[in-house]
Order: sequence, then structure tokens, then C-alpha cells
Amino acid sequence: MSALASVPVAVTRADSRAGLRASRTSRARVLRASVVTSATATKDAPVVVAGATTSTGRLVASLAVKKYGGANVVLVVNKDAQKTYWPEDMPEDVVEQRMFAPADELVKCVLVDPREAADALGKCSSVIFCAEWGATQAELATALTPLLGSNCGRAVMLSRVGINRRDKAPFETQNKPPKKMQEMALGLKLPFGENSGQPGTLDGFADAEGVLAAAQANSKWTAHVVRSGELRGNGPLLLADLSARLVDNLYDVKYQDLYFRKGDDGQGYTKRLNLAATLLHTTTTTTPAPDVAALSVVCEMVGPFGLLGEKTVTEPTGVERRKGYDMAKGKAPGPIAGELIDELIAEL
Repeated sequence: MSALASVPVAVTRADSRAGLRASRTSRARVLRASVVTSATATKDAPVVVAGATTSTGRLVASLAVKKYGGANVVLVVNKDAQKTYWPEDMPEDVVEQRMFAPADELVKCVLVDPREAADALGKCSSVIFCAEWGATQAELATALTPLLGSNCGRAVMLSRVGINRRDKAPFETQNKPPKKMQEMALGLKLPFGENSGQPGTLDGFADAEGVLAAAQANSKWTAHVVRSGELRGNGPLLLADLSARLVDNLYDVKYQDLYFRKGDDGQGYTKRLNLAATLLHTTTTTTPAPDVAALSVVCEMVGPFGLLGEKTVTEPTGVERRKGYDMAKGKAPGPIAGELIDELIAEL
């Protein structure tokens, strides 16, 4: 991909409620393609995406470039990962198909190391924290929120449902501390070692939300949390992020809906693309929710303490809505529209 072959600019300094027995307020609607709205981010007051190397973060970055233009987007990326952040061998038509923005705009993004991001955060209009692991999100929030300047209007954070229910199924299992990475055959590293000593991901996200709330208490900007379920669906780099799995492909096509709930409510799975669209839209919507859960598939535990496992209470997308999509041919549903996000949240 010629436009991405050069090193990027770098600064090193949804409506069926029959099955929704878990909540009467949850509702899904047919999704439409996103509409590009007027930009509020500028080169002098950019939108900053922290945790931009995660699959969700890459999608947020790409959607932000589509909405505002690459020159008005700053990505927080460790210095050693900046040179390879954009793929150099992907055809430009595939780039735009997967990343929703043209290659020549993507490379205009400014990439900053988190340790040298003070200038960008000091003048940004908004910041989005996109780390998919709780402890990492907490580290980013601790390091970056003190740097936000008077021009910042909003800080939006990705979190997870279950942070206030960590002693209940299935969240108790989800919150188990990670294992140490152990090198296997062919140099492949997998989490099969001893306990790493790090906090569970829900503990980490709870810490991150606490950091955000404490920083916001003494600031003029507002804080907004979007809690996801377990993440599903492909990021923009299908093979590079190891998401070329059948289950993820099914979530991209088969589950096109989005259900919102207030606070830390519900459980299930969330498609990354619609999550990314929600995170970005929350920075500019006139009626942002301070604290919502966003789920593509709503589930509930069966039996006492969830001993009989988990069942889905939302219906899969119907055949008619799935027609025309084929992940094998690169034909996947587009992101949820901003006006639909507003409509669904207003109904809570």
C-alpha cells in the first residue's frame, strides 16, 4: 500500500424484545451506515486516542480519521511501535474497506509516545481511552489525565460490565489474574505460566474508572464510561491481530445489533466495531450518557450461581438482514450510526 509505506508523522516527546427477559429497557434497532458529521476536532484541538494499538483502539482511530481527517487526530502509541503502526503491504482499497478511511488520510495522524504526550493532551478537544485490558487502562488514565488542558471538553473511557459484580458469575471467572506468558514451540508465547501477579481485568477497569472520576472532580471536562461485554468481532487488521476466527466472523455479520443499559448492568458480548463507533460518538453527542453498558449479545447465567452455564436471551440477526454480507469476501456490516446511538441512549 503505497500511501502507508512511508513512516507516519511521529512526535516522540438494535427491535425485537421477545427474548429480553433480563431487561425491559434494552432494545436493538436495525443499524445503518454511519453518517460523517461536522468535525469539532482541529489540528490545534485534536481528538486523542489512547490505547490506539488495541483492536478497538485501531477502529476508533480509523473512524476518527474518517470523521475529522487525519491531521486532526493524535494517537498515543509507544515509540517502538510507531513505525509499524500502519500496515505497509495492504492494498489501498482494502485499507479503506477495513479502516473506513483512505490511506492518504490515515498517515496524517500524529503518533506520540505516552511519555511525551503532554503537548497533545494539553491542547486536545477530547480524549478516548481504548485499552482492552483493565490494568493497562488504569496505567494510561493515571499517566495521561493530569496532562489534559483547559481546552479538553470530554474524556471517554472503555470499561467492562461486571466491575461492581466481581464476586458473581460469570464475572468472578473473568476477573481471574492473568498467567505469565510462556514460550512454546516455534517461539509462540501463550499465557500458560504461573500467576503473573497483575490484577484481574475487572479490578483494573475499576481502578481506571476511579482514576478518571478523581481527575474529573477537579476539572472542567466531563467524564463518560462505556462498558462493554466480552469483546468480539474483528479489528481492522484481520490477520495481524489474530482475529481471523470463525466466532469473530460470525459476530461481525450475524450480530449487528446494539443494546444499551444504564450503569453496570447485564452481561454478554460486544462487537468491537459498534463499540468503537459509540466511544467516538460520545465525544461529540449533545446528550452523552455518563455511564452506560453497550452489548451486541445479551446473556444470562442458568441455574444457581450459574452452574448450568450461560444462555443467550437476544435473538441472532435474521437471515434477511444478513443477506449481502460475506466476511470471506470482505463484505461486512458498517458501524452503527451516531444518530441511532443517541436514539437508543435517550430511551434508557
